[in-house]
Amino acid sequence: MKFLSILVCCTFLFAEKYNIYLWSIPVAQVEMINNPGEVHFKTKSIGLVNYIWPYKNSYSTVYNTDNFGLRKYSKNIKQGDFTQELTWEYNIGDSTLTLDDTKTTITDSTQTIFTLLARVSLESYGYFDTKWFPVDHESCAYKGRFLWSDTVSVSALNKKILCDHFRLDLIKVEQEKCGIEESDYFMENIIDHNSIRQIWVEKNNNKRIIKASAKVYGFPLEAIIINE
Repeated sequence: MKFLSILVCCTFLFAEKYNIYLWSIPVAQVEMINNPGEVHFKTKSIGLVNYIWPYKNSYSTVYNTDNFGLRKYSKNIKQGDFTQELTWEYNIGDSTLTLDDTKTTITDSTQTIFTLLARVSLESYGYFDTKWFPVDHESCAYKGRFLWSDTVSVSALNKKILCDHFRLDLIKVEQEKCGIEESDYFMENIIDHNSIRQIWVEKNNNKRIIKASAKVYGFPLEAIIINE
């Protein structure tokens, strides 16, 4: 089950439409709908994984367009026998993020993994490179940053695309108790402290995420854009 669970760990790294590969074998498809102040992700299993461990998950985030701060986050999970539907909402009056009867105090500019990806595809890396941002991960506090590595050409869409290459770091902030009792494998594994997360962003006005990779438990996962 651990092996199957990591197949979705790369789904956090995509824009538009992607295929996710494990050792060059397609294991998932991902789609993103990106509107001003909103980002919606849909991911589903394909190929052999769809027979062994099918899943069809969606994640939606509403954020402040000025600072990318979280305003609402919801997810709908159908992962094997596990199903889950949850919604978090930010109350600007008392600066709390509410899930049912549980409240978590956060700042106005707190990010999520999804708003971080929106940020990297919209802003100049000269602004966010090396900066730490507060991140909420399903009622648990983290901090995250992008580190620029180099500028390289990436093979995708049958051509070479010049990209800025980043590493994404996520570090948990010390808390006595946080988070929810049970979550989907993507959200559980995306914050694993041993994971190496990399992302390649198109170096022009499009700023699409062209490629992403994650290495979790020694398994290499790679996402490649498939649509113009």
